[in-house]
Formats: sequence, C-alpha cells, structure tokens
Amino acid sequence: MKVMNIAVKDFEVGIKTRKFQVMTALFVILSLGMIYSSRKLGMSTGMYKTPFQMLFLSSFSNAFNYSIALMGVLLGATAINGEKESGTLKVMASKPVYKDQILLGKFLGGILTLGASLGLFYVLTVAFALVLGVSLTKTDLMMFLVTFPFSLLYGISFLSLGVLISTFIEKPKNAIVMGIFVFVFFSFLLSAIAGVVAFALVGLPPLPNLPEDTSNLTEEQLEELIIKDPAYQQWLSEITTTTEKILYVSPNYHYQEIVRILFGGKTQISEIVSALAYEEAVVEERSILESLSLIWQNALVLALISLLLLPASYVKFLKMEIK
Repeated sequence: MKVMNIAVKDFEVGIKTRKFQVMTALFVILSLGMIYSSRKLGMSTGMYKTPFQMLFLSSFSNAFNYSIALMGVLLGATAINGEKESGTLKVMASKPVYKDQILLGKFLGGILTLGASLGLFYVLTVAFALVLGVSLTKTDLMMFLVTFPFSLLYGISFLSLGVLISTFIEKPKNAIVMGIFVFVFFSFLLSAIAGVVAFALVGLPPLPNLPEDTSNLTEEQLEELIIKDPAYQQWLSEITTTTEKILYVSPNYHYQEIVRILFGGKTQISEIVSALAYEEAVVEERSILESLSLIWQNALVLALISLLLLPASYVKFLKMEIK
C-alpha cells in the first residue's frame, strides 16, 4: 500500500512538471507530424500495404523511438537524487517506510507518467488519422495498438537506466547530462560503432559482375547493377547480420525489431536486403498472433534489462546517506 501511495504521489507531481509537459507536447507534435507527412507524401504501394506500415517501418518512426528513450531516461535520472536535493527524501525516510518501498514507488510512479504520455500519443495518432483522412484499416489499428505495451516496456528499460544513474550521481543536473549521454550512446553511437566493427570483420564488398563495356551505362544504371549483384547482396546481408549481433545489448535494437515484426516486416535479413534492392514489398501477410510468437526473445531482453538494473539501483540506494 505504501508503495502505491508513493507511486501515485510521484505521478501527481510528475505530470505537473515542465519536463513532463515538454515531452508530452513533443509526443503531440510527433503524432500530428507523422500523420500529416503520411497524408502529404502518400504511400509507397510497392513496398508497403498500408499507411501505418509505411509510418512505422520507415524512418518516420525514428523520432518516436528516440522520444520514448529520452523521456524514460530523463524521468529516471532525477527520481532519487531530485528528491534528496529537495529534502523530500529525508521526510519520507523519517516515516515508517523502507528504502525498497521508496525506490519501487518512485519507479512505478515513473512508469505511470511514461504510460500517460504514451497513451496520449496513441490516442492522438488514431484521432489525427481519422480527422486528416489517412486510411486506417482494422488491421492497421490492431497492429498499432498491440505495440503499446512494448513501447511502454521499451520506455521502462530506459527508465531503469535513469534510476540507476540517479542513485550514483547526486546532482540532478549532472545526472540529466549523463542520462542524455546514455540516450545518445544507445540511439546513435552504438549503431555507428557496430557498423565499423562489422565492416572490419566482414571485409570489403566483392567486385561486382559487370558487363565488359559499361561506357553506355548511366550512373543510375551502373549503381543498380552493383546493388542487385548477388555477391554484393550476400555481403550486405553479412554486414547487417554482424551489426545486429553487436546491437543485441541495445534496447533500441530490440524495440525496433518488435515494431518491425508486429507491423508485418519480413523476418529474414536476406529477404529485406533483396526487397530493398528490387524495390519490392518489405512486408508479408502474417497474423498478429504469429508476429507475437516471433518477438518473445526481444521482449524478454527488454524485460531483463529493467529487472536486472533495478536491484543494482536498490543496492546503491541502500548505501546512500540521506541528509
């Protein structure tokens, strides 16, 4: 009961902060921007079957993915040290409340705050699609709504990282800086590092099998011949597979895989590489239940990240002096 009281109180305070309001406004802008862009640009019918597949299987969804991660880590980064600096942690500790109850309550409060923002994004995205006349099929709606618990789980994994930071770094401002660095590392730097390492391991691309006389070919035709060369596609598949193995420690990778599979993306990397080269469909017919059976490992990794980081935060919190 004490845990839930702390969680609800933290949620009530959290939704009144400028940080929450800014992040919520960002989700609203993202929702409107994604739907408006979909309506304005239309849909690539050759690669996708529905507008929502195009939105969430292309670069359109990157901003949403980054926003979840950033909000999660920033909510957690000031969860403990912020209370300590304001003096409220000392007040809570003076009452018959254990430290594990305080930590769990703050963690659950962060989940409620994160869930409220995400819920608003999902509701507004459907509403904007209906208002702006973007086609929203029953299948689209089901695929979109099924991603909600996984979006929340993804945010919780970064929330856990943030809470861990808040127990190690006393100053909230310094913790926020560290939280932003963690976000940048997993969202951008790790992908770049993985690409470089994969290139070093796999090696240079093979020489393409080109016609003897290429003088009559345009630059676009020559590029098309190289991309569609089987040896080059095999090399590209190996690069992608090696990169993914390195990215397996990243919450971002697992969330992107979950969204890709739930929206009907092809399961094999070689099929995706071939589809992109020939501008064919990158999606396939698959039931929601079948898609769910394909993502359990990714969901498990996201859950484990949260579960393993929370005990580490608790151990550090136990040793923290509350003055």
